[in-house]
Amino acid sequence: MRQFKYSAVWVFLVLASISALLAQQKSEAPRPVQARSLKFYSVAPNQLKWTDPPAGVARGIPSVEPGGTLRYAAMQGDPLKPDVPFAIRLSCPDGYKAAPHWHPNDENIVVLQGTFSVGTGDRFDAGRTQDIPTGGYGLVPGRMNHFAVCKGETDILVYGIGPRTNNWVSVSTGNSNGAATKPGK
Repeated sequence: MRQFKYSAVWVFLVLASISALLAQQKSEAPRPVQARSLKFYSVAPNQLKWTDPPAGVARGIPSVEPGGTLRYAAMQGDPLKPDVPFAIRLSCPDGYKAAPHWHPNDENIVVLQGTFSVGTGDRFDAGRTQDIPTGGYGLVPGRMNHFAVCKGETDILVYGIGPRTNNWVSVSTGNSNGAATKPGK
């Protein structure tokens, strides 16, 4: 019986010591990651290089004429690379239309100027859109068929994880029109 009491005391002391050590570690403030491998990154508006969207972004044939020219500026990352974060700016004139399409991953949209009006489905219908006004945010889940129209001169920031491709949707079937097949379908 005496040996049991000593064993119990010993176990109690070990557990108390471990608990005290863990409590001390939890109370210590987390340390920041060494800045050696990380760098702050910023892009000023005058550093943007506006171009046409890169080759390889569009897959298939759009079912609606855009009615204007889309301008594109890469801010961070390469939107065409899989699993790489990216940020791009898109600028479109009043009335510009994006035909029904889908992207492999979520598309985060912040409207910097104008109104970006987004609808969901296989057919373009400007009457079935929801406006995202200047300063607003929208999220289009990956693989969701959607379309858009710009109201006024519109400038949007789009960010997410690549690849960001526009896979145009066929009007007749609702399926990809010469585009990559949707995963999971």
